[in-house]
Amino acid sequence: MTQASEISVDEARVHEGRVHEVMVMERGFWQAMRDDDVDTAVDMLDAESASACAMGIRHFDPAGYRKMAEDGSMRLTGFEFADERVFFPLPDVAIVTYAVRQTFEIDGKAQVMEAYDTTTWVRKNGRWVAVLHTESPRQAPDA
Repeated sequence: MTQASEISVDEARVHEGRVHEVMVMERGFWQAMRDDDVDTAVDMLDAESASACAMGIRHFDPAGYRKMAEDGSMRLTGFEFADERVFFPLPDVAIVTYAVRQTFEIDGKAQVMEAYDTTTWVRKNGRWVAVLHTESPRQAPDA
């Protein structure tokens, strides 16, 4: 008799496929930001989305995100993920967590930031859309 916590090989493959699908979306969103491809980024958002970071909480619809992306003084120039994890609290909800090292320019000045990020993706009408993104800058350990 198998225990409830054991999953079949087929279930594991399905899970891994879903994890891969969501991580492709996550990386795709970052790549769209890196490439200044606002149309692709907007297409990955829900009708209402939010972000929370050191600069505050923002709520936006796709048009609001477009304005923010096109008018902003920040430009992402690179990113690297580490320690990625995806879990599914519900079949159509995915939560992605990871560490990120990002390079960007603010008003033409090069910057580097290491942070811990999360994104919540919801599958609606057969496709994943981002509904919430959080970012916490990495803090230096106390000396």
